[in-house]
Amino acid sequence: MTWIEVVDSAVKIGLGALITGIIAFVLSTTQHRNDRKKAKVTREFEMLKEVAEKVESFNHITLKYWAFATDWRRRLLLDSSALKPQALLDAQRDIFNCFSKLTEAESLLLLFGYEAASISLRSYGETVIAFKKRVDSTDIRFDADDAVRYRESMIDERAELFKILNGIYKNI
Repeated sequence: MTWIEVVDSAVKIGLGALITGIIAFVLSTTQHRNDRKKAKVTREFEMLKEVAEKVESFNHITLKYWAFATDWRRRLLLDSSALKPQALLDAQRDIFNCFSKLTEAESLLLLFGYEAASISLRSYGETVIAFKKRVDSTDIRFDADDAVRYRESMIDERAELFKILNGIYKNI
């Protein structure tokens, strides 16, 4: 073997190794980027799922409270001495305790940078608070029409939140 053949073989082997190394590096970098993107999508999907579960839990308790509060206020129109039934007091306690779930959900949305969803969630919570304050103010008239308007408002606020969450989900 002549020195030219040796150099030729060395160059061929070296170029092959260099090309293989570059391709391996590019593939590894691309795979790492794709894995990070996949993990991000998975985290965001889990966050949206957790937010939705917390909101639904809160919504269930809120609607239960709405039913008991509306019934009590209806009876209060007929008998001004009607006391709050135990079921209403329990629902009131549950709604108070459940607000922490709403706060946790809002924190998750803010952590992931979804400010519009967090504002919508806060608006939903404030609608529930307004309803509770209105029900508790026995010196202000509260009839069936008021109850229906508050329920529709709470449902609309929840629907708006889920519309925003759905938009986030589609864009992940």
